Amino acid sequence: MTQRASALTETAMPPRIWDTSDVPAPEAFEYYREGICAAFTPLSPELSHGARAGFRSVVRSHAMPAGALNHVSARAHQVIRTRADIAASPEPCWYVNLQFDGICGIEQAGKRLDLHPGEVGLFDSDRIFTLDHSRRAGLRVASLLLPKRLVPVDFAPGPHRLSDHPVYGRLLSEAALALTEGAERGVSVDGLHAVLLTLVGLAADDETDLSPSAGPLLRIRASIRRNATRAGWGLSDCAAELGLSIRQVQRLLARDDDGFAAAVTRERLTMAAQMLRDPAQSSVPVGEVALAVGYTDAAPFSRAFRAAYGVAPGAWRRGEG
Repeated sequence: MTQRASALTETAMPPRIWDTSDVPAPEAFEYYREGICAAFTPLSPELSHGARAGFRSVVRSHAMPAGALNHVSARAHQVIRTRADIAASPEPCWYVNLQFDGICGIEQAGKRLDLHPGEVGLFDSDRIFTLDHSRRAGLRVASLLLPKRLVPVDFAPGPHRLSDHPVYGRLLSEAALALTEGAERGVSVDGLHAVLLTLVGLAADDETDLSPSAGPLLRIRASIRRNATRAGWGLSDCAAELGLSIRQVQRLLARDDDGFAAAVTRERLTMAAQMLRDPAQSSVPVGEVALAVGYTDAAPFSRAFRAAYGVAPGAWRRGEG
């Protein structure tokens, strides 16, 4: 591991840095593996040997008042947290991730959610998980390791998208971004760390406010999640359900750099991916999976699935991709 000097304030510790340009190319992925295990807690990054040629990554680990903030840029790959990794870890923590580039599919406790750029997610170090970055060529993420003793609350098992919280979501996103930028600039971030810790605690209530007083964008996304698998359900139905105009729905999603059709497709394909990997549904034909998630024909479903996951639905079911 190389540790470089930085022009930092006297109150900030320089980060620990693992940069694969410091080692011979054949050693790059193993060096990266060493870096994230030292910077985070024990993890098992995976990338096929054939795909490791030219692998490039930088891990910058910033000490926090407790835990660490790790800024990772790398080629897309998969990260697994195994039972052995959990057993080798010193204390239980929450991972709070801010996605900058790429899409991270987080699978834990039988649930999956996708983090897109700008979104903040939370998941548990004490449960097996998989982070799948394969839907884009690269990734950049800031991951805050928060010891659970600092946030003594219970989240329901599985990943959570904290940035969706109707009250604290935007504040959490802004605080996570400010913490990362402050750490990268080398200023003291103790206060920002305390703010983010407080916001995570306040957002710990797993009951999502979907009442009419909740934020309209949150209500739109909740409606999409509820109805995406209904064949024929569309933009006008969503708008009518929420008492909004079609243009209002489009404008609110556009502020999030999103669109109605894209959001519906993501929900459908996420559910399809879960069904295809579910051993209890291994005998369900792909065509029936397509119907179950809202497609009226298997051909457009297969095209959309391949575009999103890089492999055909049948190959995904076999564990490829």
